[in-house]
Amino acid sequence: MHVISDECVKCGSCASACPTGAIEEGETKYVIGDACIDCGSCESVCPTGAISAE
Repeated sequence: MHVISDECVKCGSCASACPTGAIEEGETKYVIGDACIDCGSCESVCPTGAISAE
């Protein structure tokens, strides 16, 4: 599964790119939930490189 680090600037690009809707806005950053299918779509659109495979 992919994870989002504290480098997240809450731009929402990852949530828009997620085909399963697994990414939701958290209090300080976006978070990836259990619906993640590990496709990597979010990682490729993140402008700060905050998303990586766990």
